Amino acid sequence: MFLEKGKPHRILLLVLGAIILVIGVLLFITPPGIFPDPAWGFRVMRCMQQGSPFNVLVTPSPDNIALNQHDFLSWWSPGQYLLPYIFITFFKLNTGKAVAVTITLCSLFGLAGYYQLFKRLGFTAWLSAISVVFIASQNYFIQPFAFYSGGEVLLFAFAGWFLYGCFGISKITWQAMAFLFFAGIVGFICKSSVLWMYAAGVACVWISLSANQSKIVAWLYNGILLAVPVIAAVGIIYVCYLSKGENPSSASAGWKVLPETFSFPLASPLLAGFSLDELFKGLIYHPDGPMFSYGITILILVALALASLAFIITILKKMPHKKYALALTIFYVLGNVFFTYLYLKQAAISYEGRHFRIIGLLAIPGIIWLLSKTRTTRVVLAVIWAGFICWEVMYFAVSHKVNQEAAHGSSGLSQGQYDKATLSELIRLDNLHHNNAIFVFTSPDIAAEINNNRVLTLDIESMDKEDFAALKYAGYGGTIYMLMPQAYVKNGVAAGIGKSFTGYHQFTIKQLSTEYYLYTASH
Repeated sequence: MFLEKGKPHRILLLVLGAIILVIGVLLFITPPGIFPDPAWGFRVMRCMQQGSPFNVLVTPSPDNIALNQHDFLSWWSPGQYLLPYIFITFFKLNTGKAVAVTITLCSLFGLAGYYQLFKRLGFTAWLSAISVVFIASQNYFIQPFAFYSGGEVLLFAFAGWFLYGCFGISKITWQAMAFLFFAGIVGFICKSSVLWMYAAGVACVWISLSANQSKIVAWLYNGILLAVPVIAAVGIIYVCYLSKGENPSSASAGWKVLPETFSFPLASPLLAGFSLDELFKGLIYHPDGPMFSYGITILILVALALASLAFIITILKKMPHKKYALALTIFYVLGNVFFTYLYLKQAAISYEGRHFRIIGLLAIPGIIWLLSKTRTTRVVLAVIWAGFICWEVMYFAVSHKVNQEAAHGSSGLSQGQYDKATLSELIRLDNLHHNNAIFVFTSPDIAAEINNNRVLTLDIESMDKEDFAALKYAGYGGTIYMLMPQAYVKNGVAAGIGKSFTGYHQFTIKQLSTEYYLYTASH
């Protein structure tokens, strides 16, 4: 199964590329939905289109909603909206179609990068091709074709080629230093969490170049030279971006030790490589509710952590490809140290497999290599793989149908959370006013459909009682339209939000559908 005869890997890769292009065409016809993170990015993009500075979010000021406040949005990386923005600007596409092009190109480019990387790390062309096809059969690969996840898509396109370049450095030259410098900048634009991966990639370069050196001076010399482009890149990123606002690692709720603090990162090769966190609908972070009790979840994580450790140890003992063993070990160790520290300090980093994706992707060719040793293990792999393929075909078919039936506005994005009647009314009201109304939402996705007026998005779910009680917006800024989910109307949250606008004394309520109500107030 894994012996290379002729060049069948080319046929396999061509078939894979053709399938992705077909899916990409379907996506272009019916663009995907959107997750909250990139939705915030498109809010910033809209502000930039209207004349605001780079990466600045313009919203009504709490002190006087007739005026605006300007916030540099440093919580997320800018690439998630900048790349679609390029397609919007040069090819006159709407947001949805620009996102479809972004997803398709990044998926193809990313698979090509990992294919070349796996070959450079020592695997045959056939096993490398098998590995990228296996990657393409995973939920984390297919999911963006249903819901755009922003930086995750761009990071997938970047990471494989970045490591391919790192392991192509045979000596420290100005070209190598320039590559590492620009890789840090480009990687951060793709996704801000790339910084720990950037450090791991440079560490691989350092160890690879210094491994044959017996003198500590040589190791120090190489380390100092490699530190120059890294410090320059990180310095620019900090001064020009991170220092201008908060980011997930800057928020902390104090130190706390939980079983998942250690077991979740340790389980990352299997948890992130085989879409297990997605398969279980989120073991720890589960917005739609847990699949298992907490106790069973911890048992699953401990079992996956032990299996992952056994896999890493086996790779170190038996893998003949030393570059691969180095890459996997460095990323596994550094990833565990980085995320365990953040989880200990309760930073605003969720327990999701996507944060460890690079570890899972690197683990895949090693796992396939191990399972190719016997007929029994090959059969096991084939059965597991067939299950993943069936799962993903059904997932895409159902998601694509949902997006086809979803409401669509001027952005072209599939607004699956909103019915057509609600979206039509919001668009009508937006066209009725021109910069003399304020639309208030509790989620950033629907804001993509508002073109003529200002938008205020309240992240109610992240607020505690004190934050909600302190919510105040003074002054008068034209007619206010608040879209409230039925749940917020029933539990009194909608009424509380209405009272926070101190310049308005009475809201009229109109039921737009079974799920949404519109609160309207004028001065």
